[in-house]
Amino acid sequence: MKTIVFFLVIIFSGVALAEDQNDYFKFVYHGFDFYIPEAPKSAGFLGSPNKTIIVKYGDAPGEKLVGFSVENEMETGECEPEFFFREVLGEVEAGCGELAVESFRRVFVDDRETGVWSGERYDFYYFFGNKRSTIFFASEVPDKAILKVDSNFLTKNQIKRAFKAYLK
Repeated sequence: MKTIVFFLVIIFSGVALAEDQNDYFKFVYHGFDFYIPEAPKSAGFLGSPNKTIIVKYGDAPGEKLVGFSVENEMETGECEPEFFFREVLGEVEAGCGELAVESFRRVFVDDRETGVWSGERYDFYYFFGNKRSTIFFASEVPDKAILKVDSNFLTKNQIKRAFKAYLK
């Protein structure tokens, strides 16, 4: 219960930290600063092992969501995340497990725009589709983990804006 209250306080206190006049606020997740649209209708921590937080902007169930999670059990074909994602995108032949690469491609690459946004310390691998967009990246601190941000309504520019603290 303390964990849920803690995350909700963090989420809603972020609304008061308006970054600029463009209706975005700083949302901190897993030690990273994201800039997402202000005035969500609700937000919540799901209490799951992957530390999922959902920020909801719409009134209907499943409508206008932004999700943040740690992918604890993501199969990367025995490769480091950077090599795995680059192989998925066809940029390198890293020797990652074929089943992991092909499975990931079927779920995240087919019928989506894909690519990489590079920053000074991190690369953000994006997969944009009509109904759902997902960005993955590997963190170093506080622990080495694959983080995922996804949305079913934000545009590519709005999602890129969320990562502005880390892009060149």
